[in-house]
Amino acid sequence: MGRDATVTYEQVAGIADSIQAAGSKPTLRAVREQVGGGSMGTINKLLQEWRGAHERRATVDVALPPGLQRALLDFMQGEIAAAKAPLESDIAEHQAAAAGLATENERQAETIRDLSAQIEGLTADRAGIEGKAAQLVSDLAAAWDEVRRERQAAESARVELAKAQLRLEGLPRLEAEIDALRAERDRERQGRVQAEQQSAVLTARVTDLRERLDEAKGTATGRKKA
Repeated sequence: MGRDATVTYEQVAGIADSIQAAGSKPTLRAVREQVGGGSMGTINKLLQEWRGAHERRATVDVALPPGLQRALLDFMQGEIAAAKAPLESDIAEHQAAAAGLATENERQAETIRDLSAQIEGLTADRAGIEGKAAQLVSDLAAAWDEVRRERQAAESARVELAKAQLRLEGLPRLEAEIDALRAERDRERQGRVQAEQQSAVLTARVTDLRERLDEAKGTATGRKKA
């Protein structure tokens, strides 16, 4: 709507004059292309205004007798009216089609805006879902790491349990060996005590024998002196 307000009669008239001066017919499409856009209805209305003014100038410029001018004018107006009737019908049809197209364009523009809003919403939802998915993947990886650590810990615990069971199974044998070692230690201790006792007895005997030997030697030496 803002673009239509910039299209003026002076623009349309100047473009139509330049097209006609170049030897071409100033059609609605040609004028609109040089205007650079705008409503077909607005440009057509201004172009018709230009044509009417142009026709009036052409009628005024004819240097003929008044009666002939009137006759020619009536004839030309009749011809123009006859020619304009289908043109106006076509123009009305084109304008209706243009209005329909404008309505359809507006509807499609509204649809596009709705779709754009939906796309933006879906894009935001997708970004949120992707963020959640990435977090879930990270959480899943962390959970798998935790499961692996727990499995390793469980395996280590099973190994240690097996070792402990083996040790427990070997306890009776170890206890028997310990008892045997204790008995052997007691026997060795008893034997050592006996050996110490025998050694003490032998030591006493040796001492007694030495004393006797010394005494016998002393007696023998005294006899020799006597």
